Amino acid sequence: MRNCNKIKHTCSSTNYATCIHTEGEVNTDSELFEVECTNLQENLDDIYNQLENLDLSALGELCLSYVQENNKNIVKNILLKFEEEICNLKEELETVKNRPLCEMPLGDCVDTKCLIDACNESISTVGQLLQALVDINCETP
Repeated sequence: MRNCNKIKHTCSSTNYATCIHTEGEVNTDSELFEVECTNLQENLDDIYNQLENLDLSALGELCLSYVQENNKNIVKNILLKFEEEICNLKEELETVKNRPLCEMPLGDCVDTKCLIDACNESISTVGQLLQALVDINCETP
């Protein structure tokens, strides 16, 4: 026999959840939303149904991968991944915001073809490109 000496085991009689009326309101997604009188068991069943019906299976099919538990996406893991990705994006954005425009690399944005800077080096930044264009414009009468 188990030793049950918690407060819940000191009640004078057993009260089943179906016998305990609830006074609070349920959320609008609840099947009990328009039901007048509910009991604790109905509320518990409804909460479990709502939790089981959180369909997160489609998440992770685009660009994020989630740590799954028992082959299921868990809300906590999804939110942690969101937070991680948001922090990474914020860090990258700060880096871009703090980089002077003139130091921004051209990348594949512009083919500078035959343009070179004053030191006969190829042009690779926005600042170098603007300076080369200014220099060419100033040389042309």
